[in-house]
Amino acid sequence: GGGGGGYGGNYGRGGGSGAVERNNATGPTIEIASLTPYINSWTIQGRLTVKSGLRTYKNARGEGRLFNIDLMDSSGDIRGTFFNDDADKWFNILNPNKVYKVRGGTIKNANPQYNQTKSDYEITFNRDTAFEMLPDSQAPAIRYNFKSINDIERTDPNVVVDIVAIVQEAAPLSQVVVKSGANAGNTINKRDVVLVDQGNKTIKLTLWDDHKDVVTETTPNNPVIAIKGCRVSDFGGRSLSTTRSSMVELNPDVGEAHAVKGWYDMQGQGATFQSLSTGMGGGGKDPRKTCAAIRDEQLGHKEKPDYFTLRGWVTYFKHDGTWCYAANPETKKKVVQQGDQWFDEVQDRIIDRCERRYVLSLSCSDLTGSHWFSAFDDQGKALLGKSADELQVLKEEGSNDFEGTFQEAIFKPYIFKARAKVETWQDEKRVKCTLMEVNALDWKAGAQEIRDLIRTEFNL
Repeated sequence: GGGGGGYGGNYGRGGGSGAVERNNATGPTIEIASLTPYINSWTIQGRLTVKSGLRTYKNARGEGRLFNIDLMDSSGDIRGTFFNDDADKWFNILNPNKVYKVRGGTIKNANPQYNQTKSDYEITFNRDTAFEMLPDSQAPAIRYNFKSINDIERTDPNVVVDIVAIVQEAAPLSQVVVKSGANAGNTINKRDVVLVDQGNKTIKLTLWDDHKDVVTETTPNNPVIAIKGCRVSDFGGRSLSTTRSSMVELNPDVGEAHAVKGWYDMQGQGATFQSLSTGMGGGGKDPRKTCAAIRDEQLGHKEKPDYFTLRGWVTYFKHDGTWCYAANPETKKKVVQQGDQWFDEVQDRIIDRCERRYVLSLSCSDLTGSHWFSAFDDQGKALLGKSADELQVLKEEGSNDFEGTFQEAIFKPYIFKARAKVETWQDEKRVKCTLMEVNALDWKAGAQEIRDLIRTEFNL
């Protein structure tokens, strides 16, 4: 069923205020879905959900500059593009997640290769375009068309759907490397969460970009999450992911949200669920392995990496050599010190300040033995309780707290999510294990796991 909710909720999206040239963007508005090339004069009102970077292009007529925005109201969304002088004029004025009244521009057929909105059309803004920023109270309501998790199980991949569900579990941030496109080679953050609803099934949702911090692993009370426009995937069974144009709201004031929260508080907390996704949550958790199993089962030797969880302790951190690197705070790429400044070889420019990021080698142990793992910045912060910048200061000061930080972090129990994959180095193949997530041992969850094992073993 569908529902309408307030458009100004807790979205976790960025964007400052900034002055906007009004230019008389007034008059009655029409819905975005009503825009066509046959309307000469129009005014729309919606939320700016996506703003691209300002980039250059080349064609037969020469070089130019452009950036894109997506606007959404209760009827749908549409892409708009600014070129050259108009791009220069508006780029530093318009901000994501703000509400605008917009007038003027040329409407043409959309190019689906570059346009992910649902509209058949797109707007080219020009010198007659005007934007007026409005308060959130004047934002159009979101018009939802919710699908249940049961419905999503029968939905084709790449279809975009709306969902409202309980956040049963949220993982810490993890990182992936972009393999293709303009951002190839860059590391970006994501967060996996497990959703559940009245159908007693769970599904994994991946939160990307600005959505990744809408919920965290410490968010209390299993909130309701409503998403307008998330994409269905058949990766690992069935799963969902946000896109740049998704709208995400916690605990929206709509009937479906109240219904699923009431069900979860009264019945769902103690229920058993079937998972549609592999990777986390419900019956689809990554398999629990031991240190001995990494070798005995030859994890990481298949074509694709093996993902697994491990209950263990960190027994040693290598920290006499390289344990961090200096990075550009914007790109996270390595930089080289030049006097009091830093040279970014990728961007070929000098920056004034670097950010140190963890690149750790550590030994994890359990009752079967030990194994070496790599860990990066998010996992290093979780294990050591300090940023690499803070630890570098202690090292430069010669403080005993530098060594003490590593000593305090060992022999604490964790649940690790790890990745195993064979890599070749100097013509020698070896299994590289990398920590993807670090979670403090949850004694309640551990007791429930043992209970479930007993029930399964004895058919209880």
